[in-house]
Amino acid sequence: MLEQELSRLYEGYGYRKFRMSKFEEYDLYARNKDFLKSGHIITFTDVDGSLKALKPDVTLSIIKNDRGEGGKVYYNENVYREMGGVFREILQVGVESVGDIDPYAEAEVLAMAVQSLQAFSQDYVLDVSHIGFLGGLLDGMGLEGADRTGVLGLLAEKNAPGVQSMVRQGALTGEQGEALRRLMEICAPLREGLAQAGALARGGAAAEALEQLSRTADVLEAFGLSDRVRLDFSLVNSLDYYNGVIFQGFLQGVPFVVLSGGRYDNLPRKMGKKVGAVGFALYMGLVERYFGGQRPQAADLLLTYGPDADLAGLAALTAELRGAGLRVLCRREGGRGPAVPCARQARYHTGMGREEVGV
Repeated sequence: MLEQELSRLYEGYGYRKFRMSKFEEYDLYARNKDFLKSGHIITFTDVDGSLKALKPDVTLSIIKNDRGEGGKVYYNENVYREMGGVFREILQVGVESVGDIDPYAEAEVLAMAVQSLQAFSQDYVLDVSHIGFLGGLLDGMGLEGADRTGVLGLLAEKNAPGVQSMVRQGALTGEQGEALRRLMEICAPLREGLAQAGALARGGAAAEALEQLSRTADVLEAFGLSDRVRLDFSLVNSLDYYNGVIFQGFLQGVPFVVLSGGRYDNLPRKMGKKVGAVGFALYMGLVERYFGGQRPQAADLLLTYGPDADLAGLAALTAELRGAGLRVLCRREGGRGPAVPCARQARYHTGMGREEVGV
């Protein structure tokens, strides 16, 4: 199953599984409604009279249970959220790194985000932005209040005419409008995008944020996972919640964000924890539903065999292939079963070796 594959991925980075019950004290969510994507929560009264809620989120529980020591965890949990006017049970997978967060820790989480997308399809992209850069740039322009909020909204929409309208109204200078227009045009591979953004940073917090992103890019490149990571400052998630790198993942043909995450030190600090935090959530239940319950490739190899096949030899070959990291599906010729998308197919014969299936 895909969940098991993702669990192995996260455990390979030293993350442990976080488990929780289906519900939490309602007060946890009431105190952190600004963090939740939906204000609607399913509540019920427990036998002791306390108000409980079906969990709409996992991150809050992870931070609540942290003792201030930090840790690296992953989860595979159902959450309960309002969508389209009805409540739905959604399978959500994610990771959280809590503690001393440096560029390596950030890059490690980004690397797992990339590999999580790869588990579905090679046609993916991970868009990255940085709240510190955006905040530093707008601070340098002296933008506050409604003007600042308006500019952030225009950035999210890549609305260059809207920026020009603010220039004509006198809310922005011509130089500021040009800088924002150039910022909107940045949508490039991470290293290339950093070079473009560097021309807009004028020291201070914006330049510091780019330096942090550059160090993170160094680690991603060393992991060999930077090809599909783009810099795009139209990502302007909550400035009250996120305080550093933010990112979103997309799959070709899926018309919504499938993965979302970032640096969120403000949440543990609000709970009295002196730690940093970075993580992401993969909306796996929604993605699998979009693919009709199947992943684009459920196996690397479909190995068929005839009625007189050497079954012991078949078992030995499949064990060798799985030991090499391949997902192998075996099926008897003429046998009934649902169609399963596989990368390639071969017919087993006695004495067959791994080189004959291209491994």
